Amino acid sequence: MQTTKDFATMLRLTSDILAEVTDAESARTRVESRIKSDDADYQLFTDACRFDAPYVGSWIHGPGERAPYLSLELAAASLDDQHYRAMLAEIVLSTSTAIPYDYRALAAEELVRLGPGEFAGALQDVVDSFEPLPLRSTETKINIPTDGIDHLFDIPETAAGRIDLLVAASKLKTLESRYWLASRILGVGEHVGAPETEAQRLIAEDVGTNMIAPSDYLVVWDQEFPGVHGANLTLAELMRIVLLAPECKLPDTTVRPILVDFYRSVLRISGRSIIGLAAGVFHVEHGTLADPSYYYQGRDAIIGKGCVIDCVGGAILQKGSFLGGGFMPILIHTHKHIRNSSESAAAERKRILPCVFVAETGARYPMHAVGLFESVDYLDKETPYKGIRILPADA
Repeated sequence: MQTTKDFATMLRLTSDILAEVTDAESARTRVESRIKSDDADYQLFTDACRFDAPYVGSWIHGPGERAPYLSLELAAASLDDQHYRAMLAEIVLSTSTAIPYDYRALAAEELVRLGPGEFAGALQDVVDSFEPLPLRSTETKINIPTDGIDHLFDIPETAAGRIDLLVAASKLKTLESRYWLASRILGVGEHVGAPETEAQRLIAEDVGTNMIAPSDYLVVWDQEFPGVHGANLTLAELMRIVLLAPECKLPDTTVRPILVDFYRSVLRISGRSIIGLAAGVFHVEHGTLADPSYYYQGRDAIIGKGCVIDCVGGAILQKGSFLGGGFMPILIHTHKHIRNSSESAAAERKRILPCVFVAETGARYPMHAVGLFESVDYLDKETPYKGIRILPADA
C-alpha cells in the first residue's frame, strides 16, 4: 500500500530520475488511481499542478500523449467534473509566480469548455480588482541621468535588495496574466483574433491555445515597477540588472528558483523552457524610445549557458529550439545601428533597423558559432543554420 508520503516523493521526481525508479506507464497508472480515490493525494496533485515547491520540475509536467502537459492529461482522465473544474480554477486563479503562462492558459481553455461554475465570481473579482502597471512618461525619461552612453538608475546595494525587486515584479506580472485569462474566460476581455502577421502566426501555431493572443508576448519594456529611493524601474532596466548581477549567474538554491519564476512571469516563457546560467534577454533604450517587441519562448526551448539575446527587435523561439550553450559567448543581435557618412558616430546609436529573430521548432543555433550574430544581415537571405530565420520587425 502506497502512503501519501510515498506519493509525494513520486510526484517530486524529475523525468530522468523517474526512469531510474520505475517505468512511466506504471507511475501514470498509480497517479490516476490515487488522485480519484484519496483526498490527500488529490490535494498533493493539485499542489504539483500549481508548480508549488518541490514539484516544479516534476515528471508529471512533461509532455502528454494528447496534451502539452501530462499533468493536465492525467487530471482530465481521472477526475470527475467537480474536482477537475476546481483544479483548473485553482491554476488560473493562483498568484504563484512559478506557473508557466501557457500552462495557465491551457487550464483556462479547459475551464471554458467545462464552464466556470461557482468560480465565476472569483474570476470576476480578478477582473474588477486589476490595476494596470504604469508606463514611463517622456518627461521622466528626459530627466533620467546618463553617462553619455547608458541611462543610469538606482540599484540596491545588496543581493537581497536586488532579489526583492525581481520578486515584486514577478508578482505584478502574474496579476496581469491572471487578469487577461480571467477576462477571456468570462468573455469580457479583448477577443483573441486570427494572427495578422507571420510573427503572430508563428507564436499562435506554437503555443497551441486560443486563450493566448500573440500580442501577449509583445513585451512592454516601458512598464514600471517599484524600485528604490522612491524611483520606479522599467522592465528593460530590470532585465539589465538580472543580466549583470553576479548572484543571477550562479546555481544558488535560493536565487535560481526566484530568477526562473521571474522569467516565467515577466517574459511568460513557456513550461519546460530554460534560460541557462549567465544567459539572458535584455533590452536597451535608444534615446527615449523603448518600443514593445516580441519575446516568445516555447515549451522545451533553451537559451544555453552564456547565450544572450538583445531583444530590441524581437525574438521567437518555437518549441524544442536550442541556442548556443556551454558558456560560449554568443550575442543574438536583433537590430542594426545606422549612420550616414556625414554624421557623428554617436548618431549611429540612436538610429536602428529592428528585426525579429526566429528559431523554428527543433532548430539549433550551434555552440561553435561563437560571437555576434547580426540578425539584420539575413533579412533578405538564408542564415547558415537550418531553422534559423529573420523577419522584418513589422512582418
